Amino acid sequence: MRHKKRLVIVSSNLATGGIQKALVNLLNEIADKYDVTVFIYSYSGQYLLELPKQIKIIKANPYMKLLGISQAEAKKEGIFFYFLRALLVLWTKIFTNALPISLLLSTEGRLQGYDIAISYVQSPHDKSFYGGCNEFVLKKIDAKKKFAYIHCDYLHYGGNTPRNKKMYKQFDRIITVSEGCRKHFLQAIPSLSSKTHSVKNCTDFLDIQKKAEHTPFLYDSEKFSIVTVARLSEEKGIIRTIEVIYELVNKGYNISWHLIGDGRLRREIEQLVSSKSLKGHITLHGEQENPYKYMKNADLFLLPSYHEAAPMVLEEAKCIGLPILTTNTTSANEMVEQCGAGWVCQNSAIGITETLEYILNNREELLQIGGKLKKQQFPQNTGVDQLEAVIDGACGYGQ
Repeated sequence: MRHKKRLVIVSSNLATGGIQKALVNLLNEIADKYDVTVFIYSYSGQYLLELPKQIKIIKANPYMKLLGISQAEAKKEGIFFYFLRALLVLWTKIFTNALPISLLLSTEGRLQGYDIAISYVQSPHDKSFYGGCNEFVLKKIDAKKKFAYIHCDYLHYGGNTPRNKKMYKQFDRIITVSEGCRKHFLQAIPSLSSKTHSVKNCTDFLDIQKKAEHTPFLYDSEKFSIVTVARLSEEKGIIRTIEVIYELVNKGYNISWHLIGDGRLRREIEQLVSSKSLKGHITLHGEQENPYKYMKNADLFLLPSYHEAAPMVLEEAKCIGLPILTTNTTSANEMVEQCGAGWVCQNSAIGITETLEYILNNREELLQIGGKLKKQQFPQNTGVDQLEAVIDGACGYGQ
């Protein structure tokens, strides 16, 4: 009989985001299977309440915490930490983040006695003051095996640098969150093929379906309702899609596009919506604790991103029975087209426009896809089973 392996997982924070949500889902699935410790830079964020009680939490010291918070959040830590972070950010922009991360790591003690140490957040670009999870696992934890997660399109997210490549070669296993992500990562570092595995993110389908049924949002039945759940940032393609909606509205289509989420582009988006007189067609609902109630009665889920890894929201839309239109990103075909969950379009404004217009003119096809999704079974533990196989393969069964 195998003893419970001791796992330590390193992450930046538990604020809103796909990586954080995936981590919480994973922890809830493995809390009883392993002896789990989470080392967290900033013990903050909306997902704190969703952590399982069985896991142990180690909070980083105030210096390491700087890698998991924004400049505005650093101000709350005190004037010293505010100016220290500002100085480290400036150094990073002029040179790289290597020295700042190294200095901050030196303030933290070693963690010892683990079977597996997992860096859950990929390394950013060398000029970005963030992350440091890979460095912490490699330099500050004693463990039999060390894993690194990749939650991004490695070729296009900005961190495909010589320094990061060298770092990934030091890990025993690399875990990507889809087969598409694995292929792109191996295009960058083909020598790691035997060490790199695809492991799906954990999704609590039953919880999502339950939340979708709780006071679902009612849309105007006269309009074709499109919903997007995403951070309002450049890579999500929101700005270009406003132009798409504007063009289709001018062609006479009665569309309502509902944006669930917040981010640095919110004001720009609001101004653009106003300037194009689209307030009756585009609505910003902001950050929502339960986005699924907005997905329940929508006609279509739209993800117009420039680049994505394996967005959890696509799996969430499918389990609610909501057909999907997504741009062609790393895992789009794998997650949407191959399983008949909707459409994958060319990654451009023209591609979004043409495919959305096709859908608007072919409602019966849309209804067929929705009906098929509602009958589909969504296995709860696929990601956990895949992760267990990687752990057993790395450590040896029964160790």
